[in-house]
Amino acid sequence: MNHKSGLLIAIIALLTACSPHEKAPPYRETPECHAWRTMMTAPMPPDAHNRLKADCEKSVRHGDRIRPD
Repeated sequence: MNHKSGLLIAIIALLTACSPHEKAPPYRETPECHAWRTMMTAPMPPDAHNRLKADCEKSVRHGDRIRPD
């Protein structure tokens, strides 16, 4: 084994050992955000669209992975 392949193996082993092994928590969406997301491209008045978006933002607790943008 030459030095380049040994160095490559060492780098791959280090990256693998230091990578996070946790799975990401499952993506959960509130019903309000689901309604807003499904109606994003629907032809509807701007005030109704803004109301759906506001309902989604209110339903999301601070710190959740769900973002209405």
